[in-house]
Amino acid sequence: MEPLGSDDPEELGPYRLVARLGAGGMGRVYLARSPEGRTLAVKAVRPELMGDRNFRIRFRREVVAAGAVGGRFTAPVVDADPEAAIPWLATDYIAGPTLAEAVAAYGPLPVESVLVLGAGIAEALISVQAAGLVHRDLKPSNVLLSANGPRVIDFGIVRASDGYDLTRSGALFGSFEYMCPEQATGEPLGPEGDVFSLGSVLTFAATGHAPFSGSAAATLLYQVVHSAPDLTGVPEPLDKIINLCLTKDPRLRITPDKLAAACAPGGVEQLTADRWLPASVASSIRFRAAAVRSLGATPNRPVAFPSAGPAPEADVFGRDRAPHTGERDRGPYAHSRDPAAYDFEQDPTAGAAKTPSTYDSASRDHSAYPGQVGQVGQVEQIGYSGYSGRRAEGSAGTQQPGSGPFSRPEDPAPYRAGSPGHRRAGTRPGPSRRTVLAVSAGSTATAAIGAALVLGRRKNQTAVRSTEPLGPAPKPLWTYRSGPLLQAPAVFNDGTALVKTRPGDMVCLDLKDGTQPKWVFEGISQSPTPAILAFDAAIALGEGSTVIGVDPADGTERFTIDFGPDFRFNTLLGGDNDRTISVIGVRLQRESAEQGVATSTDTVFSVDLAARRTEVIPISPEDVGIRIAPVIHTGVFVYADGLRNVTARDTANSGVLWRHPVGYDLRPGLAVLDRTVFAIGQELEALGLADGKLRWRVKPERGQFASLGVYGNTVYVTGTNPAGVYAFNAATGSRRWFCPTPRLNVDQPVTAGPEGVYVPAYKNKNGFYAIDSSKGTLLWNFTDGLETGLNDWQLACDRSGVLVAQHYDRAYGLPTA
Repeated sequence: MEPLGSDDPEELGPYRLVARLGAGGMGRVYLARSPEGRTLAVKAVRPELMGDRNFRIRFRREVVAAGAVGGRFTAPVVDADPEAAIPWLATDYIAGPTLAEAVAAYGPLPVESVLVLGAGIAEALISVQAAGLVHRDLKPSNVLLSANGPRVIDFGIVRASDGYDLTRSGALFGSFEYMCPEQATGEPLGPEGDVFSLGSVLTFAATGHAPFSGSAAATLLYQVVHSAPDLTGVPEPLDKIINLCLTKDPRLRITPDKLAAACAPGGVEQLTADRWLPASVASSIRFRAAAVRSLGATPNRPVAFPSAGPAPEADVFGRDRAPHTGERDRGPYAHSRDPAAYDFEQDPTAGAAKTPSTYDSASRDHSAYPGQVGQVGQVEQIGYSGYSGRRAEGSAGTQQPGSGPFSRPEDPAPYRAGSPGHRRAGTRPGPSRRTVLAVSAGSTATAAIGAALVLGRRKNQTAVRSTEPLGPAPKPLWTYRSGPLLQAPAVFNDGTALVKTRPGDMVCLDLKDGTQPKWVFEGISQSPTPAILAFDAAIALGEGSTVIGVDPADGTERFTIDFGPDFRFNTLLGGDNDRTISVIGVRLQRESAEQGVATSTDTVFSVDLAARRTEVIPISPEDVGIRIAPVIHTGVFVYADGLRNVTARDTANSGVLWRHPVGYDLRPGLAVLDRTVFAIGQELEALGLADGKLRWRVKPERGQFASLGVYGNTVYVTGTNPAGVYAFNAATGSRRWFCPTPRLNVDQPVTAGPEGVYVPAYKNKNGFYAIDSSKGTLLWNFTDGLETGLNDWQLACDRSGVLVAQHYDRAYGLPTA
């Protein structure tokens, strides 16, 4: 902290500046007081940059991004004015050192502190992802240590998960030692990248060193992409948790909600309530708080904070860097990148910044180096269970008015100068996990970094001529508008469709006219999985370890079963029979009367609703943390495990019935039809459900098989090169037809019905395509024209001839015949 200089303003908006906290390439950060006496950190753009219209656009976007993120473990935005003569952004001031400063001054943190740190940052990432954003620069100097928990700061290079990029396309941003592999190779970056960076941050907190190191930038990046992390000195159970974060394949990384549960099974709030930091760091926080209070009586005087360690050394580019962190920490609120590293995208209309939800994920080239091209992305759902309070009995619900069935949701209003408080964006659907699917197992090319270091692959995709549908899309029978819908397809019951919405409602829509719901049941979790019809009820999860049964006819509560504090359920997988379901959750181990640590971050439970009993299905240790997307079929639990096998377990005794090795990475989604299991990846394989023996296999000419669906006696599979849909005879594997299509979102399953096959487009603003199931011809393309980031189309087809297509905050009922 330094006194104000002659070139510093005395006020910004309604806030009086009292000291300078830090400075970086983009601007300066000041300690400020509000008229009411509140202490704030105010970030202001450097004077020499204020005339640059592009820079204003970039700053405006940072304001929107930072303002959209809420939650206890971030520094919330209080006010901002990006249109002022000196654009500024105000956040709560957090009295505490950065993690980089604390470790440099006092050494690594104890295990208990690192567990709280991990849980708190994971909760912050949930808030970032819920806003549809990716932080992209999580590192020790962007984590503040406060008396009541960690805080994630600096959203200077945050970007929207749907591709809204706040920085220049083609440049590499972030701190190399805390970068994820996909960021290092210039591939599309999703929320999983922040989880990898969190693993590196926890390694630093526990040991004082990052998990990857190198004397040159190229060597360091190579380590991030190809080498195992150096976890020397990481104690148990942190080593297991960190390993789940540092998996090279983004699809296999632990999700933030499961990470938080593993670090703090009883909730991070309990652990931060009573001295979560060692005494030396806690003393530093008290010193800072006292120093800031003293500025109120004696403004503009220098205040010395405790030393953060020895003088910084130089990095490979000649810049200063603090010990261990690989970066120069100029204070917790400083932005340390050079202004030349930024680029902007001007709004072609009036120069106003676009909101994150309006940007398209496929329209950006995120390649860091020449020759690297991002290809097909993969979406994986994140199930962050929320709870909105007690349930209300069935009601008519409320419909949000719109300007027609295809009207665009309102964009969030911009910040205004002198706003009275923190304006947060409305609740947004939690993001799914989009990662890279290699579209070809063939050629690779080198990407040059310095001396032609090989870091990534160039993925080639054969050009396919554009296909045109045969006719126009049918007009919707009805359109239902609501709050944001969860990422789960509809479930049909007796002429109705059951869908889930945020913040935790189950809604029943009549298939003949779903404009208004028949009933709404409130209080289920936000797990992005469809309801299960079993035990004479529509089954959903509630808070904690509760399972809720709702009468599908009138929406009244039939039962709520609480399985106690030793469990936590977060994902509903499916039903085994009329009385048994399977869920993913956490089982807590207790060594004493106090809450213990989770035995697994990804435990599968078989839940007997009649007996009100739950038993663990012992998924192998190598599968912990990967996405479990099983097929559950009358006593058999079948899934793609972590060792390139299709594994089947007996749901009665949890024993392994069989394992079938395939020798390559499988796609998570499987299907079962006529006692046959279908698995896809480099090949489509048909396996006997009873014994796992290979019945037939089909290999694509190029690329991979990516998603599948079954109906009747046919298996439908999407291909990546060329893009399109294949139909195979389920009994013999003979090909019936191939329908070329524009690029598809291959992370959603193929939806098949009596008359057609339905597949979502790669860009969700382009809707989805209908294919004639008998001829393999492209019939029509339906779209509402909305680009909603990671909120993909969810499709479900009823045998009566109605397709329910869900997109963000609306559901459409479409005729299929």
